[in-house]
Amino acid sequence: MQLRVPFLGDGVQADQPYPAQLLQRAFEAAGRSVALHPAPFALPQARALLSLGRQEGGLDVLWCLTSARREAAARPVRVPIDKGLVGWRLLLARPELAARLAAVRSLAELKAFRLVHGLDWPDTQVLQDAGLKVTTSGNFDAMFRQLQLGRVDAFPRSIAEIWNEAKRFEAEFVVVPEIALSYPAAVYFFVAPERPDLASTIEQGLQRLIASGEFDRFFLSQHQSYLQLAQLNHRHVLPLHNGRLPPQTPTERPEFWFQPL
Repeated sequence: MQLRVPFLGDGVQADQPYPAQLLQRAFEAAGRSVALHPAPFALPQARALLSLGRQEGGLDVLWCLTSARREAAARPVRVPIDKGLVGWRLLLARPELAARLAAVRSLAELKAFRLVHGLDWPDTQVLQDAGLKVTTSGNFDAMFRQLQLGRVDAFPRSIAEIWNEAKRFEAEFVVVPEIALSYPAAVYFFVAPERPDLASTIEQGLQRLIASGEFDRFFLSQHQSYLQLAQLNHRHVLPLHNGRLPPQTPTERPEFWFQPL
């Protein structure tokens, strides 16, 4: 099977990103062969979602954070491919603010700081619903510029993202120690509504990977180093309520979700 998938990078990295590798493993577990054809450039998630199933310039499979609106527009495969790790957030900040942010122990204290987040990211609403000050932007690079210029104080990033970004901006930003944010969130594979067959194949493969233990082994092989750096057991975790989580989210399946030891 030939599948059109999102942009996978500029070719510098040796390996495909985790979701693309997991998608290939799911097809193998389902007994199907697959060839992934990445888009030539990155699309904003909202546009990528609308492109699912289109013949010209469209995608067959997309991976992104779920929301009720996104699940109404496309067909989700309701297996959180990152075990909900996207909802475990650390703060990227300028060094001169790190100590003040590290001392935060409540949402009330965090409200004294301004955060930056994506304009169309579903979890931006989670931060706003918690009463936090959030500046939004539709341009990813512009968010880092706002942090550089001091227009915002911190950028909440997932455990799987923040370490590479801190290395990229090591002269300007640090990962704030001692605190973390946590809220239930799920990254799914999405397909066009007219492709229940494709969704079924992906779900069957993922379920087989979970049942065999291969899913967890692969997840840890890709994320263990980030989890060790995060040292979540030594951080004060501020839990946030996600009132935007679709009711069909399989929160009752503990094997689907990451939990610190």
